[in-house]
Amino acid sequence: MLHGDTIAAVPGDARSSASKRNRTALTVRAGAVAAWLVVGAMALLGDLVHAALRPDDGAARTTVIVALWLAYALVLAALLLPGPRALTVARIGVPAGALELALAAAASSDPAAVVGNLFCVAGTLIVFHPAYAEAQVDAAGYGDERRFLLRPPGPVIVALVVPMGALAVAGVAAGPLLLADRGWPAGIASAAVGLPAAAFAAHTLYRLARRWLVFVPNGLVLHDHLAVAEPLPLSRRGLDSIGPARADTDATDLTAHAFGMALELRLSEPVKAGVMTGRNRSEERSLAALLISPSRPAAVLATAERRGLRIG
Repeated sequence: MLHGDTIAAVPGDARSSASKRNRTALTVRAGAVAAWLVVGAMALLGDLVHAALRPDDGAARTTVIVALWLAYALVLAALLLPGPRALTVARIGVPAGALELALAAAASSDPAAVVGNLFCVAGTLIVFHPAYAEAQVDAAGYGDERRFLLRPPGPVIVALVVPMGALAVAGVAAGPLLLADRGWPAGIASAAVGLPAAAFAAHTLYRLARRWLVFVPNGLVLHDHLAVAEPLPLSRRGLDSIGPARADTDATDLTAHAFGMALELRLSEPVKAGVMTGRNRSEERSLAALLISPSRPAAVLATAERRGLRIG
């Protein structure tokens, strides 16, 4: 029995070329961009933004319309650019767009509202897919390195990701909307509280997008602030094997309680590492084997085999 909830098989053809991987990455990124462009086209053709606004306050209408299109442009730029920051903006902005279009669709019978909402939902599914996230962070890598995202801790998915995304959107939007509606005291107070709260929420989600397992020419590097105090390099010579972890393993758990299949890295010789034991506390331990939980374990094993590492 393997350690974790999801069993993923290693692909039979572990010698697939880097060009195929690059084509896959470009495909998922292009799919997200295409879906978002359709959303913008439907919003223009169906006049969805105007339909969802009150007709009695020209200043407020203009402010909201300009803000929405600026937000749309920001998300489009994030979809076009690589890196964890862009990934964070996309994962906040695209679902927010889906919610806004759902409200517009409820206030309008225009078919464009339905089409735009469907494409926005499709874009949301793409940006939250592990392959898209991996393509974004790997595109910002250096030289001959390959980055794989690690799964977020299970409790964080339930209690943090959705609330933080909502807080980021509400914190940015509440103050300006109230000010545009001439609610001066409430608008100033909302902006003073909401903008720092939104920045904190976005930074928290950004840090989750910076947890990687990195293949480098000399071996591996575990880059995970939730598990180790400093990035942990593992040389090719010191890595005995990598493979699916068994339920009865004695390896040190560095998965941060993530759901899903865990991989076990067994070392030829123990290495010292500062293992996180609390929010800002770490403890130096000697590691002979460790567990990690990448978002796509099968792809990790295929890359390990392609790079000549022993599969356990």
